[in-house]
Amino acid sequence: MLSKNLLQRVVLAAFLLISQFAIAQNRTITGKVTDSKDGSPVVGASVVPKGTRTGTTTGSEGNFSISVGSNVSTLVITSVGFELKEFNITGINSLDVSLVATGTSLNEVVVTGYGTQRRREVTSAITTLSADQLNKGNISDVAQLLQGKSAGLSISRPGGDPNGGFTIRLRGLSTLGANTSPLIVLDGQVGADINTVDPNDIQSIDILKDGSAAAIYGTRGSAVRVVIALVTSLLL
Repeated sequence: MLSKNLLQRVVLAAFLLISQFAIAQNRTITGKVTDSKDGSPVVGASVVPKGTRTGTTTGSEGNFSISVGSNVSTLVITSVGFELKEFNITGINSLDVSLVATGTSLNEVVVTGYGTQRRREVTSAITTLSADQLNKGNISDVAQLLQGKSAGLSISRPGGDPNGGFTIRLRGLSTLGANTSPLIVLDGQVGADINTVDPNDIQSIDILKDGSAAAIYGTRGSAVRVVIALVTSLLL
């Protein structure tokens, strides 16, 4: 029967043997990740063995080094602004990677409150109404054109005075202490008076609802949650 001391040495030797075997099964893959457009290094790209959650990232020169198990045959390389790529590493220890830009990067996105934007670039809730979608009839106020046309937008005449103006409010904001009056943008001019516009001249109206809608207008959009942008026949 083995002594306790001998048994401990046997267990230790077995452990070391298993560890060395496991290390021998791993191999190191090195490489460099560059932009296919100009060959510049891609910094911070993620390099992960497929099927795992641990990996590495590229350095300031786009280089990387990663240890992978013998059962790993694919590396997944990703970076913001580039297409995901998978590379077969069977039988190789070095890899040069060229990533292709997706066509949408931060320097191609311009958000401005003084011009037009593509709809897909705007994150706020938008209702767009053309002239033929607006309310018809004996209308003397632009606000009347919008009644019942946008979910959550309340348009009413307080007090019932037929000569009084209309009040435009976004449902749910009365308890938040915010300025509930809409910000009016008329033909690109911010802060216009909606009462100076002839309803018959309106060609289209965009209604932007939530904080991000007004944020692009800076301090003039402070605490505003509704932006009503009108385009008149003067621009046509």
